[in-house]
Amino acid sequence: MAFCGRVQGCICIVSTGELFCFLGEARINNLLRTPCHSGRKGLEMKVVITGSGSSWPDPDRSSASHVIEVGSEPLLFDCGPGTGMSLMKAGINPTAINRIFLTHLHMDHSLEVPSLIFESYLMGKNGKFDLYGPTGTAYFCRILLEKVYPYAPEIVGRIRKEGLKVTPHEVAEGLVCQTKKYRVLSAKTEHGIPGIAFRIESGKSAVVISGDTRPSKSLIRLARGADLLIHECSFPDDMIEFARTTHHSVPSEVGEVANQAGVKKLVLTHLFPQCKGREREMVRSANSKFSGKVIASHDLLEIKV
Repeated sequence: MAFCGRVQGCICIVSTGELFCFLGEARINNLLRTPCHSGRKGLEMKVVITGSGSSWPDPDRSSASHVIEVGSEPLLFDCGPGTGMSLMKAGINPTAINRIFLTHLHMDHSLEVPSLIFESYLMGKNGKFDLYGPTGTAYFCRILLEKVYPYAPEIVGRIRKEGLKVTPHEVAEGLVCQTKKYRVLSAKTEHGIPGIAFRIESGKSAVVISGDTRPSKSLIRLARGADLLIHECSFPDDMIEFARTTHHSVPSEVGEVANQAGVKKLVLTHLFPQCKGREREMVRSANSKFSGKVIASHDLLEIKV
């Protein structure tokens, strides 16, 4: 496995046809003012909610995970329990995934990472995984694949000419990665541990994934003018005190975030079992602050951007 390093507070890896560069908060506004691939038509993006649930067991919802297909390339955001099965149900081949983005390292967002990586190589995956996440991601990756599951790289190496290749990248705020097809930006969130939200752009289209967070000014800035905001909405409004204690959000707050960001459409996700049967009520609450379309997510929901 290859691990990236830090150089004067900035992580930069350059490879053929792609540029990876992590920048400080001072330049995020300039990045947002600069169109993605100015003058080029963007590719169609499709969002698949592969996990609309939370850390509590729910027979109807897998834990947090989302796929954004940019053209034919699937990008995976979070990888909680049930992700692998949901990918297969959605018709997404795990071997096609080369990049995994983690909003934070809580188990309901990251537990299935080693399983997905291992099974992808057993299924014949070529190339490597790039794993992006907040501070601690490199250690997370190293411990899993060198200490907890060291047999995985060994088995893959034994049955194939090429071994298991995973490169972790620790993300702050700014440009995460850029290709000829798309770019991904990030901003810090407020969840009690290091966390980041992601903005995916292709041409003039943009999708933002919040991860777990309280309402956040940096997230509002990142989501400015996006076509779609996928925001955690863990509990109904009458549980706002519990949401504050656990660093989560309720629908009226999420609606205000969407309103201030000026997004076109809002999806409520990361729904705890306490939300069951109250989804319409939560949509109405978000709409009391936001005039755009609001959707309560469910597993395998597909949205074209």
